[in-house]
Amino acid sequence: MSTILTENLPQQKTAGTFRRFFHFFGGMIVRPGTTVEELAQERTIHWALLAACLPILQVWGNILLHAAFGQDWLGTRGILPDPTFVGAYGQWQVKLADWLPVFAALLPLLGVLGLLIVPGIGQLMSKIWGGKASFEQMVNVLTFAVVVPNIVINGASEWLFGVPIDLLTGHHYWWVAAMNGELGQPTGIIWNIFVFGIYLFGSYAWTVWLGSLAIRRVQRIPLWTAILTMLAAFLVSQFVTATFVR
Repeated sequence: MSTILTENLPQQKTAGTFRRFFHFFGGMIVRPGTTVEELAQERTIHWALLAACLPILQVWGNILLHAAFGQDWLGTRGILPDPTFVGAYGQWQVKLADWLPVFAALLPLLGVLGLLIVPGIGQLMSKIWGGKASFEQMVNVLTFAVVVPNIVINGASEWLFGVPIDLLTGHHYWWVAAMNGELGQPTGIIWNIFVFGIYLFGSYAWTVWLGSLAIRRVQRIPLWTAILTMLAAFLVSQFVTATFVR
């Protein structure tokens, strides 16, 4: 009996790790203040590492799902130049046919940058205002602050309005077609409001709000300084990411 229990320990530990991770993920949605405090008490950044993997796996999985149904994940192919941009603000270019594998290969690099830029700037700027937290705490709380809106809004939208809606409508690139007005003016207006109002602005606003809350709670600095800090960190992150993929 003891042998069987010992053999099951790795599986139990793994299950416990994932339960704890999803506790943090869900907590950032329903009780962000409390969850930030819990994350700040952790002595490891492996929670942040797990969170940083989610956007990468989400995109890779979406690409594979499109391929499995004989569709092209790059639905914007018709409106991109050939060669198209990849890095250095367009100085590094590749053929359009080769863009997808290059982009997929760059995703882990962008994930690593996300672990460094936002928490790093958050930590440095917070010290100006007398912040009390460690860099490890910033990595944990700010990685979740960035990843949760990305997965809940962006990731969910891409999966729901990707292959499933293409199959239902019989359209290969429903997302882009709707934005371009190919499915009628009312659909185009509604979809553009969603894309710009929720998919982009909504996820950005949620990210900045979560990050500001996290910085204020963990660093123990005034709210207005936390907002300035998160805004600066988020904008620099977007700027650096744009140097790799445009």
